[in-house]
Amino acid sequence: MATRWEVSDDGKTYTFHLRDNAKWSDGEPVTAEDFVFGWQHLLAPKNASKYAYMLYPIANAEAINTGKQPAESLGAQIAG
Repeated sequence: MATRWEVSDDGKTYTFHLRDNAKWSDGEPVTAEDFVFGWQHLLAPKNASKYAYMLYPIANAEAINTGKQPAESLGAQIAG
């Protein structure tokens, strides 16, 4: 999905550059917002995803998955 990515010098920030022509099956464009929404959904405790732990390297992911933080606190942001 990404054409390239960058990692900050401290290794804590990853910036992904998505393909401009990425589309869903209905023709709508795939956006960065779609990724953040999907990750928040995956981490929601009510969904009990057995693969949620794979996102734990993202800031606050484990706390969200265990119900200690709201989904909005996920350390994934949309670049302006």
